[in-house]
Amino acid sequence: MSNRSEADIKEAISNLEQILDSGASSVTVDGETTTFDMKSVNARLSSLKAELATLQGKKTRRPIFNKIDLS
Repeated sequence: MSNRSEADIKEAISNLEQILDSGASSVTVDGETTTFDMKSVNARLSSLKAELATLQGKKTRRPIFNKIDLS
């Protein structure tokens, strides 16, 4: 179990949501470029939300289906 507080997890969730909401997969600040792997960002966001739910004593639901190909 993590030693992070609820506030720390909420802040991390907010940061990841900002990355996803921006739609940018890379950003350059002061000549330094950072590239985000959106699949990893989504996976980490899900993980943090589950960790927060556990910390708050809520039950987490697992998806029944991950992907369905109807072709």
